[in-house]
Amino acid sequence: MWGDSLLIPDPVPPQGRVVYAKGERSTRQTVRPAFVSTVLSFLLLASTALLPLFGSPSDRSDVDLTAPQGTDGEGEMMRLQQILEEQGMSVSSPSPGVRLGGYVDSAFEANFVNAPSFNQVPRFVAPTAAGGSRLARGYPLLPMRLADDGIPGGGFNLNQVKLWSERGLTAENRWDAGFRMDLMLGQDAALGVPDFLSGAGSSTSTGMGFNTSEVFLEQAYVQFQIPIGDRKLEVHVGKFAAPIGLEVLERPANFNMTYGLFFNNVEPFVLVGTQFLFRVDDRWTVRGGVTDGGFNVGRGGYPFFGMVNNSISGLSAFLLTFNVDYTSPDKSFVTTYGMLYGPHGTNPPGFGTSPGTVNGAVYPGAYAAGDIVPGPYNSPGTYMEFNDYGIWTPPFVYRRRLQLAYELIGGFYNNAVAPAGITGLSPATETALGIFPLFPYSSGYGGPTNWMGAGLYQIYRFNPLVSLALREQWLQAAWNSYLEGMIAPTNIYSATITLRFDLADNFMVRMEGRMDWGNNMMNYYAPANGIPPADVGLAGNGLVGTSSGPFFFSGLEAVYTF
Repeated sequence: MWGDSLLIPDPVPPQGRVVYAKGERSTRQTVRPAFVSTVLSFLLLASTALLPLFGSPSDRSDVDLTAPQGTDGEGEMMRLQQILEEQGMSVSSPSPGVRLGGYVDSAFEANFVNAPSFNQVPRFVAPTAAGGSRLARGYPLLPMRLADDGIPGGGFNLNQVKLWSERGLTAENRWDAGFRMDLMLGQDAALGVPDFLSGAGSSTSTGMGFNTSEVFLEQAYVQFQIPIGDRKLEVHVGKFAAPIGLEVLERPANFNMTYGLFFNNVEPFVLVGTQFLFRVDDRWTVRGGVTDGGFNVGRGGYPFFGMVNNSISGLSAFLLTFNVDYTSPDKSFVTTYGMLYGPHGTNPPGFGTSPGTVNGAVYPGAYAAGDIVPGPYNSPGTYMEFNDYGIWTPPFVYRRRLQLAYELIGGFYNNAVAPAGITGLSPATETALGIFPLFPYSSGYGGPTNWMGAGLYQIYRFNPLVSLALREQWLQAAWNSYLEGMIAPTNIYSATITLRFDLADNFMVRMEGRMDWGNNMMNYYAPANGIPPADVGLAGNGLVGTSSGPFFFSGLEAVYTF
């Protein structure tokens, strides 16, 4: 994430100055007492050891978006080191210590959508078979937004409580090892589906368990570096944030308060495996890795028809990741190209089936489960996703107060739907798995799918206190897509405006307005006759109507970082 750096809750590792031992003392004579050298040595070692733990007052700039961090502390370290070198003493940079931090993110959010209340199912305008319209009842759902950003009506949300701990890697070109751990609590922790701990509640009262009792281990990995000539290879092994996309799971690090269409619908949040990082030079960095073949899970394909495995229809499921990062010489432009490749598919996300014809019989379609829920229609096939984003800070703008960004996404999945074995399940089992309508064909129903999108971002800082961020996005999906609740090709659009106030170095408030519209963006669900909603989740098991919007959102967010 190359967003606004004022309140990024995941600070970069300390960039200490590399000092190599000279191996011999200077022969220059000095008149300073010996105890002066001893005191200066102690000051240098103490400052270099404590700086990574407590930071420096200049870690956050309130004037320039691109101002370097930690310059005052580094300057003092260099001054002390120069004095020591004049005394003929050489000191190597110490290994980084363990750092702790986090933040609390809470908000009031309102969606201007008719909401269920007091066990009353809201009404909506539904089409009739004769081409007219009538008032029907159904549970509204905005699948294109993150669930706790799309709750009908309004209310207070504890979005995230984030706690992180890290032992970073030394800046020296030598063998070193450390770790990183990120723990998330609150409503957004349910994004770890199914790899999270859900609080008390039922599907009829809390949906996916979106309450303040959620616990999600977002990241936990070992990191180590291997010297290669005058360069270093960095390796991460464990669970880490997916290396694709502009936005990240940490809301305060994004340009806007709510998640965009891409992050919520077509990108994984976390992956489990191994990642390699090699800095070619000051401009270019190459990253690659191998992970399990499922989004946001520790075992690819879980749960695939209730089986815990790392395969899809008997084939091993894994993802290959690849990234190229570039930074311009003047640091005004950064860009990242990312790619995910699954030779045998991936699960989740859960793909759906669009309406079609099999052996002369018309199949009405079955709804996709989205990018965080496994789907019973997935079958082996080549999966690929591409992403490219960049951020430009025009150097000619006064005090570099303007930032412009773009993001391009696209992907495809071949033979993505309906393995023939699905028909071996009983109607009750199909219903419990969320397969609706019940799949009728013994031969299965297959077909490829693809998706693409584009986004633009504009950020302007008026002064150290106030800044404005705009976001415009378009997302398109073809037949058989995994856009939640969709069964046919669709185009979705979103426009967001966010006003940010940095009231203190560690306290931020944001106000946001958002509008979304597009083909069948909001769905109305009702349970089938004789089947209670609790058996199949809050959405029931029948789509009884849709709406294309526009749909409006407003919110107020407060973040404290520690």
